[in-house]
Amino acid sequence: MKKILKFGGTSVADGECIHQVGSIIQNAVADGHTVSVVVSAMRGVTDKLIKLSLLARDGQLYEDALSIVLNIHEDAILQLGIDADFELVRAFGDLSGLINETLGECPGSTDDFLMWKDELLSFGERFSVLILTSFLKKLKIDAESLDAREVILTDTNYGDAFVHYQKSYDRIRAYMTGRKKVQVITGFIGSTEYGNTSTLGRSGSDYSASIFGAALSVQEIEIWTDVDGILTANPKFVDKALSITRLTYEEAMELAHAGAKVIFPPTMIPALYKHIPITIKNTFNPSAPGSRISHDRVLNGEITVGLSSVSHVSLIRLQGAGMVGVKGINARLFTCLAKNGISIMLVSQAFSEHSTCFALKPDETELAVQAIELEFEKELELKYIDKIKVESELSLVAVVGEGMQNTPGIAGVIFEVLGRESINVEAIAQGSSKRNISFIVSDEHVQKAIRALHRRLFERKTA
Repeated sequence: MKKILKFGGTSVADGECIHQVGSIIQNAVADGHTVSVVVSAMRGVTDKLIKLSLLARDGQLYEDALSIVLNIHEDAILQLGIDADFELVRAFGDLSGLINETLGECPGSTDDFLMWKDELLSFGERFSVLILTSFLKKLKIDAESLDAREVILTDTNYGDAFVHYQKSYDRIRAYMTGRKKVQVITGFIGSTEYGNTSTLGRSGSDYSASIFGAALSVQEIEIWTDVDGILTANPKFVDKALSITRLTYEEAMELAHAGAKVIFPPTMIPALYKHIPITIKNTFNPSAPGSRISHDRVLNGEITVGLSSVSHVSLIRLQGAGMVGVKGINARLFTCLAKNGISIMLVSQAFSEHSTCFALKPDETELAVQAIELEFEKELELKYIDKIKVESELSLVAVVGEGMQNTPGIAGVIFEVLGRESINVEAIAQGSSKRNISFIVSDEHVQKAIRALHRRLFERKTA
């Protein structure tokens, strides 16, 4: 079987963890699987590199921050008992050189800084790939490293680049033709047509694994992390969170977009179109079945699969008598937000069109209000639209499941539970797929809401 094995930052956190990763790869090869491996930066390294970029940008002392990054990798090399080969030593030197060359002359414009920052952040994955490759060779596994910048082509949206799928697929297939060694591949990064380094967004290594899996038409993508799969709820909120054994791509996407952090939302896109199953596995408990994401599944009477949430969101309300029956109000509203790069998490509108509200990240609230005030300047002046209202310290909660589509009364069950707990709902939305009911509550009540819903929807089945 052809597989992609992807290992996240916690899986390669130190030498001991990398040793465990090596055993998993060794077992897969011994079982006759043809594997390619995608690797994230070691745990915490990307955050440390971001800090390093800001120090360099601001012309501050950076030597200690750089030493911390290098020491993390040098400690892992010592723990694994491997030699720092020429490529790794050169990579260490390249990072130091990049900082030294730009200190005090860090790119001034935002776009130039983001491009430079992506180059800097790429070192996390580049280091971890070289270390793992060297360790696999020590285990007598015929392995070689692949810098994904050679094959993944993106646009110039640095920090969250768009992948040109077909061109990337063609490059990956051409590169892989005739290669027999286990490929150890950098996650998270690609390059533009100008040869500049780009990154695919935080947690983008999952996405890289899916891109390589789709290009190579593998039979399975395994994402190895530090939990036993996708859970029915955030274990910080719920003591009895359960591992979801099977779910569809759509269910996984809904949970991920609404805050479940086990998988990066775009990961599903390449796999979905190629119908490649994705399995979430625990590096430190490999015998656990994990969570399998596939095109469809047998429901077995299950209505919901999980709850997820995003805290600290803001809600903006646009309302007024002058909105009733006026064509194009919402088109203008969401167009002006899109032009300012503002992403909307939830939308709710009254039937009368008298009021529209939407949820977004709090750091985008001020910009959103400014954009709306500019777009509806005349309507606000004439009082056709009331003063824009902003509510903060709120949480978005999503209840997700394929079985919700054909279950009458499920919304009633959800809001009955919240009512019994005296939890006020600020806004409600249901996706057209009917597999997701989302609502807004205060940050203060989100844990209480999720615990109550989890007891009603999941724990009764196991009691």
